[in-house]
Amino acid sequence: MTPPASRRASFLPFAVTAATALLVSATATPAAAQTPTQPLSAADNVEVLGIDEGLPAAFGAAPAKESLADSVIEDVLGLRATELSTLDAQDRDVRVDIREATDGAAFGVAIVTAPEVEGEDPYAWLFAAELDGAVWSVGLEGTEEFSEILADSSLLDTEERETVAASADPNRISAMAYTGVGLPFSIGTSMVMTGGPHGFSGGPPYSSVDFAGGNGQARAARGGYAYSLCDGWTRVIHDNGYSTDYYHLENYQWLPGNNVGTGHYLGTQGNSVCAGGSSTGAHIHFALRGYTDPNAAGWYVALNGLTLGGWTFVEGASYGGYAYRNGVGTVYPGGWMYNYGF
Repeated sequence: MTPPASRRASFLPFAVTAATALLVSATATPAAAQTPTQPLSAADNVEVLGIDEGLPAAFGAAPAKESLADSVIEDVLGLRATELSTLDAQDRDVRVDIREATDGAAFGVAIVTAPEVEGEDPYAWLFAAELDGAVWSVGLEGTEEFSEILADSSLLDTEERETVAASADPNRISAMAYTGVGLPFSIGTSMVMTGGPHGFSGGPPYSSVDFAGGNGQARAARGGYAYSLCDGWTRVIHDNGYSTDYYHLENYQWLPGNNVGTGHYLGTQGNSVCAGGSSTGAHIHFALRGYTDPNAAGWYVALNGLTLGGWTFVEGASYGGYAYRNGVGTVYPGGWMYNYGF
């Protein structure tokens, strides 16, 4: 093994000349001159958005916004077991959007975008963070840390904070025996199921269904707190251990945490790809996420065997499968589906 440069002089022969010693000394790189590690937030495939207000004026050697973004990115990379360089090679970016900050805590959205090609999907989380000494502690939506940090903070309005923290806590709420979730259009109306169960994040679980036709309007499948993740992608966190995603929306209503009821207008079917992925033909990409399901762990939930809008879904090949309702019949991709509610 070759000793480090700073220790090489002690291994030179005793009769070394002064000139040689000076040469050896000159080749050693002083610690202070070494290139510092680049912050994650400075990477070419990272974008940091949102507010500065409410963050500390200074935070050690790095700006508070950069330091917070670094901690959020580190959690995202850890949860997805990946690296920024790997995401960059996949043409994926990371966005950190800081929405609110107060009293040493912060709340926002973290997104990993997808290339705009078929079969690639983005993924996103709400996050909560708090100052812990000289470090930001971060919790991503669906983790115990998220719920604990949010519940103990003064972020958001009191009712919103308490409801979202409890609803997204994997330990505090048991999922209901049925999903208690409808379909992404008005109860008592119909749309065409253009795509059967398929993935939202590059493969299984098959958590998503595509709808089009009808009056074209996307509406909340159950009440809850609605968050615009980007301009065309909404997530509604419900009170029963589930949340629902609505993607590709146009004529979009921006919702920064509004308490919405079942059937609340979210936008219209479209081809928006605000976080990447692809869309062929205007539609609503509708997906189910779970917090208390041990198989979901705050992630997308397989629809196979679950009932939404009065229909029980059965998966097959991606975008295939079907849905059935006893006494009514079976709907395959391309068929009309009536929303019976829940």
